[in-house]
Amino acid sequence: MLSFKSEPQSPSVAGPNSSSGLYSLDGRAGGPSGVEQPCEATLPRYLYYRLYTKGGDLKSNNPIYSNDPFTSRILPKSLTPPQTVLSLKNHLGKIEGFSGSSAILFDSLSSNAALEELTLLKLWGHLGVSSREPVVLVIPRMKRRPGVPVGPYAPNELIENPNPMETRYIYYRVYDEEGEVISKAPFDESDTFLGRIDTLSVPPPRIVASLKARIMKVEGIAYPDVQLFENTDAEALMKDADHTPFFVETFPGCVEDDPLAVVCGRKTPRSTSTMTQSIRAKCEFSE
Repeated sequence: MLSFKSEPQSPSVAGPNSSSGLYSLDGRAGGPSGVEQPCEATLPRYLYYRLYTKGGDLKSNNPIYSNDPFTSRILPKSLTPPQTVLSLKNHLGKIEGFSGSSAILFDSLSSNAALEELTLLKLWGHLGVSSREPVVLVIPRMKRRPGVPVGPYAPNELIENPNPMETRYIYYRVYDEEGEVISKAPFDESDTFLGRIDTLSVPPPRIVASLKARIMKVEGIAYPDVQLFENTDAEALMKDADHTPFFVETFPGCVEDDPLAVVCGRKTPRSTSTMTQSIRAKCEFSE
């Protein structure tokens, strides 16, 4: 039986310490051996990023791809020196219409540890080097500030991402006390109780709690007590702190015939008063 483990999984994309030979924020390009590659250094060096809220991915105010509205990029020189995590958060907050100071930054899609605000970005070498390896900004609230200018590209000027991430899904069924519930994210007309979400729509940290929050957002679940099981047999309860290895070949919920089970508890009743008080009235009638 496939299971989630309480330890980080190796991602399928290169992380910040990768020796992929792509250029870094300090303006120097080089391969794994450290040999300079002048031909690459002459190309524009962008820092790619992807936006999320705690409930899932969020469309960028500055999209660059017609087939990926969640990913964008900036030039590193636009950051205020010293180029720290805080300066990056503040700049992204400015152009995306959020409070940068309240956001959380992760160095990759597979990261489970947020970066410290005073961390110097040049220490990370390969950070946000491509649309497949963006840094991730998780924003507490979805509401944007008014008056934020729209990005420089009109919808008809956007191009398709030539190297998009592979789309992989997490399949699940939702249950309440009375049985299975029709999904709000169905994809098969013959089985409307089976739902699915894109693995990329789950925000870092990639743990069960984030997966649960994403499914609850998609399904509009308002139950306070929600449990996730690795399959519909409900033999293995998934703990909120367990890591979710979405960048490996197989993981729980990756197959339609073996979906996760989302079990909702009792809804929280609205506060109603059961106390009664007698009312005495004195009535006078005039003749």
